[in-house]
Order: sequence, then C-alpha cells, then structure tokens
Amino acid sequence: MKKFFILILFSLLIIPFKTWAIDIIDGDLIRQESGIDVYIVKIMGTEKFKRLILNPEIFNQYGHLKWENIKEVSPAERDEYITSDLVRAVGDEKVYKLYPQHQEVGVGVYPNGDIGEKRWIKTADDFLAAEYNWNAIYNINNFERDYYSTGEDFVVSEPQPEPPVPPVPSPPSRNPITINIPSDYTTIQAAINAAIDGDTISIKSGTYNENVNLNKSLKLIGETSSSVVIDGLGNDNAINITDGKDILIQRVVLKSKDKYGIYCQSDNSVTLTIKNSTFKDSGWGLVAENNCQVTMLNNLIYNNRNSANTDGAGILIKNNFSYGITSEIRNNTIDDNYHGIWSENSNVKVMNSIITSNIGGTGAISNTGIYHSGDGKSDNSFSNVYGNSTDYGGDARPGNGCIVVLPGFVLVSQRDYRLKTGTTEYSLCIDAGHPEYIYNDVNYTSNTARNDMGAYGGPDNLGWTP
Repeated sequence: MKKFFILILFSLLIIPFKTWAIDIIDGDLIRQESGIDVYIVKIMGTEKFKRLILNPEIFNQYGHLKWENIKEVSPAERDEYITSDLVRAVGDEKVYKLYPQHQEVGVGVYPNGDIGEKRWIKTADDFLAAEYNWNAIYNINNFERDYYSTGEDFVVSEPQPEPPVPPVPSPPSRNPITINIPSDYTTIQAAINAAIDGDTISIKSGTYNENVNLNKSLKLIGETSSSVVIDGLGNDNAINITDGKDILIQRVVLKSKDKYGIYCQSDNSVTLTIKNSTFKDSGWGLVAENNCQVTMLNNLIYNNRNSANTDGAGILIKNNFSYGITSEIRNNTIDDNYHGIWSENSNVKVMNSIITSNIGGTGAISNTGIYHSGDGKSDNSFSNVYGNSTDYGGDARPGNGCIVVLPGFVLVSQRDYRLKTGTTEYSLCIDAGHPEYIYNDVNYTSNTARNDMGAYGGPDNLGWTP
C-alpha cells in the first residue's frame, strides 16, 4: 500500500505536456500518455535511447529536470526509443548495468524495494561479449549511483574445463578496515605495510616527513585539506606509487624539494584518483608515466620548479599512449609553476581548470601553460589558460569553451585561490565551466549551479572539507 500511494503522488506531481506535434530532442523527458514511468531521452545520431528515472527522489537530485517539462507520447512513440539500463557516474570509470527487478503491483511497475540494484560490468570484454552498445551509456550523478544497492559483478565467463586436481582454497582474509594515524601506526608507511587492498588510511592533522611507497589499492584520506602534510624533504619523492587499482588520495598537502610530490609508474596498470589536495614547493608536483592512469579533481598546484629554476612542472604525464589510457585533469587550479601541464606520448583531457602564471626561468624550452608532443592528444576545454610565458605549446591547442582572462583570485599572494564574488570585482571564471549538469557545482559561488572553473568548482568541491 505504501508503494501504491507513493506512485499515486508521483503521478500527480507530473504535469502532462502534450507533444504529438512537438519534436523530441536529446535530453527530453517523456512518459506514455496516462502512464507513470518517466524516461530521459538520449539521441546519438540515428540511435535513440530512453532511461527510466526510478522515483521522484532521484528525479529531484537533478536540478535541471523539471516536472512541467515532461512530454506525453503515444506508446508507439515511446517504443521508438530503446530502453537503456547502462550508466556511469561522473568521475567514476565503472560502467554499471541496472537491475530494477520489476514486479507487477496494481497499476504500473515498481522496482524491488524501491531501490534497484547496480552491477559493475567488470571488463570491456564482458561488455562486448554481452553485445552492449557504448552509445547507450548514460551519465548519472554520484547520488543516483549510490542510491542503488550493489550486486555481484557482471561477468561473461567462458566455460572452463574442470581441473584435474581441486584447487587449494585460499586462506580467509579479513574485510577492509580503516587504519588511523597516528593512533594505530605512527607513520604512513607503517600503516601501508599493514594494510590490505581496500583498506582506508585516515590521517590526523600533522606534518609527516616521509618518503612513502604505495603498491596497494588503498584510500589515503587526510583529516582536513590543509592540515595533513607529507614532506619528502628532498630525500626522495613524497609518495612513490608502483602498483594498485582504484587508489584514492584526498585532502593532503604533498611536497619534496627538487623531487616529486607524487611519482606514479608501474609495469602493471595503476588507476589513481587525487582529490582536494595541494601540490607545492617541489621540483614537479605530479609525475605519471608508463601505465599510470590518473584523475585529478579539485586540486591546488603551485610553485613546483627545481631550485635552479631551470625545469619543473605542476603536472607531468608521459609515455602512457601505448597503454590506451587517458588521464583527466578537471577543476584544478595550476598557478606559478615552471610549466603548468606538460605531456608527452599520452592522452590527456583538461577541463574546467585554471592554468595561469606558469613562468619558469632559464630553461631551454619555453615555459608553457599546457604543452603536448608525440603520440596521443591534449584535449582542452572550458578552461582559463592565461598569463603563462606561452599559453599553449607543442601541438596543444585551446578547445571548446576555453577562455583567456585574468582569473580574479581572492588573494594570490597568500595562495588564496578562491574566486572573487563582489559586485564590482568578480571572477569571469565563475559559471564558465562545462555547462552539462553532471559538472555542476555542489556549493554555489553564484546564484546558478553551472560549473565554476578551478579547484573550488564542480561536483567534488565539497571534498575540501571533511
């Protein structure tokens, strides 16, 4: 009965909008005349898809969706669109298949428990073996992804011959846990040594003079964004990463004079996400090469150059092209380094970022905001690249939505890279990022949700606080 009344309310909230003479375009909301299920339309060339919006709670999490914009269609028009249950959340490389497990109850259909289930399609081979269509994947926000319960991974496996000898069972392992520093271990390295894949290492405020070696799938999360400092002291890099899938580093400050804040390279495939962190006062902030796929979200990157001021960069990505990976640099502020972003033989996507005042010293190569050479591509969009010795170098070029304006930081001399919001002095980087709703700010700088460029915009800008 509870579900029945909820569904009645859902139906009453929907204001029908007759569309027999109106074209349906990409992103429209549709439902069958007198029906309940609401779909969002996706049109890719000649391919037409529709995706069910599970319930009003999910609907209301997308600020751009309006009940009054739902268009009524005939059953035949609705069935022109192939139903898709493939989704991927922004910032998450995993593609999920949704299993609502419909049951007929009264009028319409209800997902089991009003929640539904998501299953990760574990590999591209599984995706292709199931004959799924890449164009049918919908982008969703993190709220909707986390709303669904998690089922078993979706795996298409070939039948295997029965082994002649039963395999020896693996010893039982514990479930992932949170390891606290310094209460459980006094150093980050000791905690990593004791951890297993899937553990979280929670770091209390303080300065940790360490050269950390990381080769596991872990989460390293600082207490606050500016109070946890990992300083390599110039002896070695602050963090060296040689192995691990789904590594997350969040809310830490990384530095090591004339060395790297983070160095990631591996003979195996490494996937690394760095959020709400600061790279400063090193020779190079982040260096990722040789099979290291990195996603940089909402980071501050400044004053990275060698002591002689002849080389260095905020971000250096190289020799990843042959591994078929793309590194993403989204909603970062990259200021006052020798080079801003330098990439070679790699695919790099830069979006919603501010790259400014990267002016080195006496190096042989012109100091550059964004540079790319060799195989691969530098895909730059909706970013402000301004005031560098050379804004673009090599084959890097500005793309859709890129601007060249004074960023309008609050107080750059104090490294306060928030954007000015005054009535007479305000930043033109506000509301200038990618307009698609999945990139919207969570905290608004203005009265609109559109993405602000730089470290304090976008869906992950809340991560600067615990």
